[in-house]
Amino acid sequence: MTFLQCAALSAALTLPAFPGYAAGSGVQGAHGIVATIDEESGRYEVRSNELEWVFAGELGGAAADVSVKDGQDRLGAFRELSFRWREQVPLSGSIRTYVDRPVLLFAITSGEPVSDAALIRFPRFTKFPKNLRGFSYANTAFAPPSFALEENATPWLLYDDQTRAAVLSPAANYMIASMRGDGKAEIASGLNTGVAGLPAGFTHTTLMVLGVGVNATWDTWGSALTELQGTQRPANDADIGLRYLGYWTDNGAEYYYDYDHKLGYAGTLEALMQRYRAEGIPIRYLQLDSWWYYKTLTDPTGKTGTSKNSRLPLEEWNRYGGLVKYEAHPGLFPKGLAAFQKTVGLPLITHNRWIDPASPYHQRYRISGLAAVDPNWWREIIGYLSSANVVTYEQDWLNVIYEYSPELATSVQAGDAFTDGMASAAQQKGLSMQYCMALPRHFLQGARYGNLTTIRVSGDRLERSKWDAFLYTSRLASALGIWPWSDVFMSTEADNLLIATLSAGMVGVGDRSGTEHKENLLHAVRLDGVIIKPDTPLLPIDAMYTAGSKRPMIASAHTDHGALRTSYVFSYGRGFEVASAAFTPAQVGVPRDVYVYDVRDRSARRLGASEAFTFAVAPNGTAYFVVTPVARAGIALFGDEGKFVPDGRKRIASLADDPDRLSATVTFAPQENAVRLFGYAPRRPTVTAVTGSAGEVSFDKRTGRFAVSVSPSPEQVHEGPGNDLVHQAIISLQSR
Repeated sequence: MTFLQCAALSAALTLPAFPGYAAGSGVQGAHGIVATIDEESGRYEVRSNELEWVFAGELGGAAADVSVKDGQDRLGAFRELSFRWREQVPLSGSIRTYVDRPVLLFAITSGEPVSDAALIRFPRFTKFPKNLRGFSYANTAFAPPSFALEENATPWLLYDDQTRAAVLSPAANYMIASMRGDGKAEIASGLNTGVAGLPAGFTHTTLMVLGVGVNATWDTWGSALTELQGTQRPANDADIGLRYLGYWTDNGAEYYYDYDHKLGYAGTLEALMQRYRAEGIPIRYLQLDSWWYYKTLTDPTGKTGTSKNSRLPLEEWNRYGGLVKYEAHPGLFPKGLAAFQKTVGLPLITHNRWIDPASPYHQRYRISGLAAVDPNWWREIIGYLSSANVVTYEQDWLNVIYEYSPELATSVQAGDAFTDGMASAAQQKGLSMQYCMALPRHFLQGARYGNLTTIRVSGDRLERSKWDAFLYTSRLASALGIWPWSDVFMSTEADNLLIATLSAGMVGVGDRSGTEHKENLLHAVRLDGVIIKPDTPLLPIDAMYTAGSKRPMIASAHTDHGALRTSYVFSYGRGFEVASAAFTPAQVGVPRDVYVYDVRDRSARRLGASEAFTFAVAPNGTAYFVVTPVARAGIALFGDEGKFVPDGRKRIASLADDPDRLSATVTFAPQENAVRLFGYAPRRPTVTAVTGSAGEVSFDKRTGRFAVSVSPSPEQVHEGPGNDLVHQAIISLQSR
């Protein structure tokens, strides 16, 4: 423990008594957070001196055995206030504050078996700041955003017009947890109605974070929750789906339950991939949706339906219902899944849905409702996928599985058995996972698994009407270190392609053969298919939580090259008239002098950190800006003028900001001979190639824009984690 940590804990030991509280009944943490309890009344209180907020509740009677201790957990040094309910002896509780984080961890433990889950509700605040706004996620597919407080296992965001904020959420037992209250009379954390049979020693925990700034508070909450799980979150290039451009066949794609009748399903996809290779469109994986395996005609309610496409053979694959057998149907892949994969020559991502009640799997494995809770089932299906070079397992219909498998919502073990079995089997075979149609609780549960790399955050087939949901629910995924996936779109849709690229997650298209738009795709990826993306996902800026639904949306993502942060700002109209919108560099995460580059009209303006950049957005219009800091040498290097994210790490590997020069390491795919870089400077810069070569610098004296063509050195290096062979050039820029 550091000297500062020791000093902070020492201060907590000697807290002055608060009015109405016994000495020694309080603990203090970072950012002026104090937690106290009064033994006689049982009233507990959380106070933030930074925010000037107080949250208070009561045990319902006097507290007993109040004590204070200090210790260390995965979040660092803490000070813990513990006690038990005097009137309900089997229950004990604790509140931890942390030395280095504005975080509190609440715990409630049953000393004896508990049959009434309503007893497990702590904290339960009945006094808190008035007129707070509320935001959470609804208990339906894809966890849509709600500017209200939903009662499920969602985090609750409470904030005011100055964007002072608090986030509360379950910190354990996500599959049976639920937030409780309305934010007016009660704010509480507990369990689902119907949970029964809690064993002696059962503990439920709740995380609370207090901070300034909505996005900053979300990030603090998410990092604390994931660190509590001890999980290493994946990088944005951690698996094949995150690294490369892919082709998708899910709902909304052209080849979703459809194919060229002359070629068959396998032949259609094989011919499509051959066409893309011939055209130089670098597709690096193929997603197979629900069409490839055996299903029934029965929906989750038991209603009998029809085939998915009446123009195609009425075989067991061409159905809507639940899974019967998770194997490739021979009517589609006569030689099996592995043989198809070898022929198409691409790694696969494969979809799955719920297990039908009529499936023979029920006789061989433990299936609860529609969910496999038997690890042997998971090992069987993941082993089958692994043998066919499937790299990612996509579990769809999570909301339906949860709704029609009651044990998942009421049992301490069943929900974890379902998701643990999936994650463990996938990990053993080296597969990553994707969640689809997830409820808020699945997002939190997913924080437990390092191989859950992506999650769908909006409905099928990305389109403008889903952009809001995509951005706000990306906020939840991003906080938890799971990369958001927009779902499929067509390569002709430039704005959808831009949004997917800025998500820092997957980029996948579903065009019909002959309709693809190569030029658009190459704005997002290198010629080897590697996505050039930001470090962080595109998220609504803080002001969007108070702006209302008719004001233009402003969202930003960023890339950090040491102290130089570039922000990418996307905006679109949401009203019925042309509207004015504005942001400052500081609001989009760049608190220094910058150039704001309007990508659409190829113009730039220099601004200070707090100067507003104002623009107009039509009702159906969009705008895109790149905000680049001015380096110490007076130069703002934007990067590759042909890419949506001009200085993403897969193009500009690094920047070195020295007082007299700006140095850049530029990465090239093997097929790329040159890249044209651009930027802004007060005078024509000198560009020198340390490795590789640099052409003549063009410079516009009127605007300050410069550009230079850079070529790589012949040496090849390996780029991780995909181990791709690349070339590089290192250039130095100096202002004369």
